[in-house]
Amino acid sequence: MSQHDPNADFYDGLAENYHRMYDDWWAFATDYTEVLAGLLASEGVEPPAKVLDVTCGIGTQALPLAAKGYRVTGSDLSERAVQRARREAAARGLDVEFAAHDVRRIADHGGRDYAAAVSGSNSLTHLLTDEDLRQALTSTHRCLRPGGLFLATIRDYDRLADDNVQGLVPETFGSGDDRSIVVQAWDWAQDRRTLTAHHIMLLKRRNREGWDTTVRTTDYRALRRAEFDAALKATGFADIRWLFPDHQDPQGMAPGHRSSYYQPVVVARAT
Repeated sequence: MSQHDPNADFYDGLAENYHRMYDDWWAFATDYTEVLAGLLASEGVEPPAKVLDVTCGIGTQALPLAAKGYRVTGSDLSERAVQRARREAAARGLDVEFAAHDVRRIADHGGRDYAAAVSGSNSLTHLLTDEDLRQALTSTHRCLRPGGLFLATIRDYDRLADDNVQGLVPETFGSGDDRSIVVQAWDWAQDRRTLTAHHIMLLKRRNREGWDTTVRTTDYRALRRAEFDAALKATGFADIRWLFPDHQDPQGMAPGHRSSYYQPVVVARAT
C-alpha cells in the first residue's frame, strides 16, 4: 500500500480519538487481551515468548500482552496510530517496539523467529483482494518460526452478509461534557463481497459548546471463514481452527469451539 493509502488515512484520522469509542479503552484492551493471552498460553505460547502484532493500531493488543510479560513488536500501516501506541507504551512504562509497516511486507522489516503473530479487531479484512490477503499471510508466515502460531480476529461476515446487516447501532460513551457517540452505516456491494463503512463520531468536549462531528469512510472485505481457511492453507498454515463468542452459535460448530472474545478468532500453525 502506498504512503497515502485510504486505510492509512482512515486510521491516521482516527488515532487521537480512538479511545473515545470505549467507556474505558484500557480496561477494554486489558480484558479482551486477557482472553487472547489465554489462547496463546493454551497453545504453548507463554511469556516471555516473542509476539508480533502485525496490525497493532494504537496498541490495543500489543500493550496488554507486553504488560503480561510477552516480548512484543507492533506494526501498523498508520503512522499516527503507531505514534499514539508509542506514547501509550511510554505512559505505562512498557517496552514495546513499534514501527509503521504494511502487513503485506512485514517480513521485510524484522526477524523470522516469532513464536506467534496476532492481528486483532477485524484489521485483515481491509485487504480487499485475494492477492492482498495472500501477500499479508505469506509475509506474516515468514516472520514465524516453524510451528509458530497465527491468531486473528474478524467479524462474523458469514452471518452479517446473509442477514444484510446495515451497520453498527449508535453507542454513547463517557458522561456529561465529555461524551462521544459512535455509529457505523454500511453500504454493501451488489455481490456482497465488500462493504463501505461510514464511521460517524460525535464528540462533546469539556469547555466547548456543541458537538464536533466527523465522518470517515473505509472499505472492508466481507471475508467468509471458508475463504480465510483457503487463504491460510495456500500460504503454508495448517491446523486451522475457529473459536466463537459465547453468545454466537454458528451452524455446524464443533463442541468446545468457544472463547470469551467479542469476535470470532481463527488459530493456525505455520508449517
